[in-house]
Amino acid sequence: MEKKNLWGGIFASVAALIGLIGHFVLFFQWYVAGMSAESAEPGCEILLKFLHPGLANVGILAAVFFAVSAYGFFTSKSWALLLSTIGIVLALLASWFINVPFMAAGLPPIYFTLFVPYLLFYFLMLKWIGGVSWARVLLALGSGMAYIFCFMNGVSSTSRIVTVGAPLFVLVVGLHWFAMIGWAVFTVGVVIKPKSWLIPLGLVSGMIELFVGFPLAFETGLQLGRFSLFSLAPISCLILVVLLIWPNIFQRLTCLAKK
Repeated sequence: MEKKNLWGGIFASVAALIGLIGHFVLFFQWYVAGMSAESAEPGCEILLKFLHPGLANVGILAAVFFAVSAYGFFTSKSWALLLSTIGIVLALLASWFINVPFMAAGLPPIYFTLFVPYLLFYFLMLKWIGGVSWARVLLALGSGMAYIFCFMNGVSSTSRIVTVGAPLFVLVVGLHWFAMIGWAVFTVGVVIKPKSWLIPLGLVSGMIELFVGFPLAFETGLQLGRFSLFSLAPISCLILVVLLIWPNIFQRLTCLAKK
């Protein structure tokens, strides 16, 4: 067994244990507290009641991917890195966004205790074990952020529909999910095997969020009188779209031959 496969198996095993134990422990300690928080803003109780267990499921699913990936590394399988990449994409989503409604409800962002180790694992697994170039690691990190922000806009729009019923949110809510899925596939593709079709996929995903995200950011910003978190997704997508349409930038970052 190669040394990198051994370390890959160890890292994936640790990540699986972090996800499995961490999500069970944090969920049972904070689920009831989250739903009953007195300082919860409108809509937070919905997120903490339904989204919290949903994201915990995503985190446990990520742990399963890590566990199978560990087996793949220990047995020198070619698909081991792919499963770890899928696992980390799921794990970072599950351990990041749930902190937002927790903080809005006046509770500590306790899931950052999972997010930080997973972020470290992202760099170790892709750069050291997978041998992925820094350019691709950082590009995937950027598209991964867009993926999480699009998810955040989708969830927040759903919450606004339930609590307020604003027509604009009803109109665009489904498109955030399409953008999120597109960026998730883009992120995994950049890490594992960049292909030319990732460019139109990224452009479609980015343009979707530009078309629907900026109107939401503008409207909610006016209502709140401050910077709206709905702005994060379209801003991140704008940066990525510029990178994708700039001549040969994607090819240089991914070492992909021009086609």
